Amino acid sequence: MNRFKTLLEREWMQHQRGFVIVMLAPSLLLLAAAMFGQVHLDLHSDGDTQVERVPDAGLLAVLAIAGLAVGTMMLAWMSALFQAPGLARRDQQDRSIEFWMSLPLGHGKSVAATLLMHLVLMPWAALAIGLAGGLLVSVVFVTRAWDLGAWFALPWALILGTSVLFFARLMLGLLLCTLWLSPLILMTMAASAWLKRWGVPVVAAIIGGGGLFAEKVYGSRVMWETLRALFEHAGRALIGADRAPGQGGIRIGPESQLTEMLPTLPAWLLHDAGHAILRLASPAFALVILIGAAGFALLVLQRRRAAM
Repeated sequence: MNRFKTLLEREWMQHQRGFVIVMLAPSLLLLAAAMFGQVHLDLHSDGDTQVERVPDAGLLAVLAIAGLAVGTMMLAWMSALFQAPGLARRDQQDRSIEFWMSLPLGHGKSVAATLLMHLVLMPWAALAIGLAGGLLVSVVFVTRAWDLGAWFALPWALILGTSVLFFARLMLGLLLCTLWLSPLILMTMAASAWLKRWGVPVVAAIIGGGGLFAEKVYGSRVMWETLRALFEHAGRALIGADRAPGQGGIRIGPESQLTEMLPTLPAWLLHDAGHAILRLASPAFALVILIGAAGFALLVLQRRRAAM
């Protein structure tokens, strides 16, 4: 365990500048916009006239917190996905593989540490940074729209208690979403490891060309339907696995009152998490894990071959 922790620390030390920029940039930009820009409340058209509907101060604060936290997490995760193919050959390119192979560490652990840090732990940290930044942005938004007293008067016990469950659901969702997409992620990384800069184009050509060939020659859309189902499963794993938690679901809008909306969220979040976990007990997920494991094995095999 201590050796695996060392591998995780290595990932942080090597990429900390990029990690910090990705995690802090959204909060700093939105905070600057909130402080020096103009805060416009929502205007709804009512016939030929426009009626200004002032949103609830608590709802505005919650949207600022949740929106920035989710946005920061997704930005960090998407940047990790973009970098993933290049990570497959990083140690060979900078020759650090010779040092790491001199330590009693397996190839599998080295690959797993890279994946875990970039695709899971770093986005989780970004979620926490986004939460902190969202609190600061909410202070500015509410103070500029009302006053500072309105921000302190909000039901923070209710807001923070619900936020803990919401962000726990997002953390679980990100992990499950990454697992659902693991065939695409790991096979693309494996192709980059073996074929270098041609890896991503080859994977894109196989998927795109194979899908077009099957559709034009055999009239089958199996490739597109498979991708659609894969992304749908991943999206629902992230959030929204249960589309209809109650009679009317969760309704969020400018006219909603915070005290009416937040108490209904914990039950829905737990219900939604349960649905996301139950979806793992399916033949589709078993096939996903099988293909993902094959991609992981190819990564380990290439790393072992490069170390010889």
